[in-house]
Amino acid sequence: MADHDLFIEQLSRTIEPVKRPWQPGWRVVAWIVMALPCGALASLLVHRTFTDWSQTGAAWVILQLFLTFITGALAIRNAFLLSIAGQQSLSWKWFTPLVSLWLAISFANMQLHHHLPVQGSEVGTNCYLFMVVVSVPMIAIVIGYLRRTRTLFPARSLAAAGAGVACMALTLLALCHPTHVSALDFLMHLSATATIILGTMLLGYKWVSLPHH
Repeated sequence: MADHDLFIEQLSRTIEPVKRPWQPGWRVVAWIVMALPCGALASLLVHRTFTDWSQTGAAWVILQLFLTFITGALAIRNAFLLSIAGQQSLSWKWFTPLVSLWLAISFANMQLHHHLPVQGSEVGTNCYLFMVVVSVPMIAIVIGYLRRTRTLFPARSLAAAGAGVACMALTLLALCHPTHVSALDFLMHLSATATIILGTMLLGYKWVSLPHH
């Protein structure tokens, strides 16, 4: 028997059956059920107060909460789709109206409440800290999910995953934030989002990339 035939025979004996991953939609649901409670528990590590829903602008905050949740779920779904060969991910056209509406509400909220006194830099700092802290377990979980399948596009998959985690962090923040948003708050939200996306890419690249032989 030739060497390569022997190698093939040995390989066939050691190979194990591969379990097919769940459909992307079900993976998203499973991730949300696991990640959001972990993020909520992590929020206990930082100072926060619950949202007073009797304040002016509460309806806009509820709308933003739904927008960030939906956008986050779609972004996580894209991350999972990009990790499986042959799957077609959602185009940016799906996200543009959602993000644009969120931004429009944020700017309108800032204009509506510009007359309110800014509560110092502590408010913005807490926003940033809250989002980063609650994102840590969610990042770890999504990297674990992506490691299950690996990906041909690690940077794109992780960027989408990081954006999804950031949106879920914003969703949790909406439950622990005044209904008004100052310019400093808004900048801290954007800064935390960028930090989460970059952190997800840096922490996960090694774990989700295809192994090199």
